[in-house]
Amino acid sequence: MTVDLEDYRACFARAPEDFDTVEASFHEAAKVMSAQGLADLMEGAKGLCNLGRGHDLVLAYLENMPAVARECGEDVIRDCVGAAMKLSSMTSGEVIARLFAALPTAARRLGDPELLRGYLQLIHQLSAKAARGLRPMLTVTDELLSKLTLSGLRRWANFGADAYRRDLPNLTKYFALESADSRKMLQQERRGTLFIDTQRKLNFYLRALWGRDFFLRPTAADYEGFRPYIDGHVLHLPDAVDDVADVRGHDLYRAMTAHLAAHICYSTAAISAEQLSPAQMFFIGLIEDARVEYNAAQAFPGLAKLWGNLLALRWDKVPEHPTMVALEAFAHLLNDPGATTGNAQLDALGAKFHAEIADRSTDNQFSWHLGMELYHVFAATRDVPSLRILNAIRIPYRDDNRFVWEFEEFDWDAHGAEYIPASQRQVRKYVSAIELANEVDVELAGDDAQEIWVGKDTFMPYEDAGEATVSHNDMWGKEPISAP
Repeated sequence: MTVDLEDYRACFARAPEDFDTVEASFHEAAKVMSAQGLADLMEGAKGLCNLGRGHDLVLAYLENMPAVARECGEDVIRDCVGAAMKLSSMTSGEVIARLFAALPTAARRLGDPELLRGYLQLIHQLSAKAARGLRPMLTVTDELLSKLTLSGLRRWANFGADAYRRDLPNLTKYFALESADSRKMLQQERRGTLFIDTQRKLNFYLRALWGRDFFLRPTAADYEGFRPYIDGHVLHLPDAVDDVADVRGHDLYRAMTAHLAAHICYSTAAISAEQLSPAQMFFIGLIEDARVEYNAAQAFPGLAKLWGNLLALRWDKVPEHPTMVALEAFAHLLNDPGATTGNAQLDALGAKFHAEIADRSTDNQFSWHLGMELYHVFAATRDVPSLRILNAIRIPYRDDNRFVWEFEEFDWDAHGAEYIPASQRQVRKYVSAIELANEVDVELAGDDAQEIWVGKDTFMPYEDAGEATVSHNDMWGKEPISAP
């Protein structure tokens, strides 16, 4: 497929001087987009041009959409054009142009096409509820999304729209972050650790452990009881987490990703759910979680401590059902042989797990049988809680275990990870000593830096000739690590 720019010249017949800008944007987009993506881009420009809202809108679209496509994929181009079409009947062309100008920031901060679509939906809703607030809000998008998740942004915006519906001056101040109420609500909705701020570190963390790439995707955790999950071998994590007791949000993310990755690395087949009740599946999943964590901890002992810190937490709030306290203590026992539950039957099951796991660490039928034994311990005394209560178990890093029952083989060599946003990829360049001396911003940046420059020549310190005996290459250089 080829895209001919001349086919779109007629759109700019009324302003031929703008076509030079269009041509420059087209050639820049062609460097980073596929032929299909480029065709969608230009068809979108043609549609926006036909709206008759001015060429500034079209130019803003062409200048900013390639960056959005790099972050969230080219499929979102049509969604963005559709959102602009909807807004055209509700607000001015200038506001829509500002929307396109702010979209690269939103795409970079949200990092997921579904979240970006949710952001566009929020903009459309606000255009109906508080159209006067869109213009000021779009000017502070960077600050808002650097502190809020999409769910937090939605609550912040809806509060302002409802509170100042009939007070237009204060509505404008609220959405421009110029009022005390606006700042207070922003602080109230702010979460501890945003996924987008730690995604690169998590990617490198998993690669360092298992020598392969995993694709991590943020998911709007805007309801109580959200659990991470694996879908299509993509690790879906909450878009933000708060600290849990003394465990920082970053460590909680590490525990989540390592647990999900352990499921993928140490699962070879699905567990049959035939003739099992949802409660029985939960108990089997609890043992399966311990099995994959055991395998991971054998390879990387530090993971046992990471998970153990969260399993050892004792909560002040009393759960709805007393069985949950026993199950949480039992989960800790499976991680730490030295722990106890205070229940002789559970302690015996824990001892059985630790006695047999070394020989059956790769057999998920071991989880099936031991999980059923665990279920019968509570069923014998009629102490099995409802599934709603079971799913509320207070182990904050565990997933919903859908992968355990829906396992699908995956060829990593053939398929690899899914689309990775451009801002999350690491760029490695080989440059001369002159470029290093004049251009490098952070000489001692870590291995997780977004862009790494490697000196291809010997780079000596700036001392006078004869004084420098050791090069920067020898002082700070590292041997390159081959790609996993």
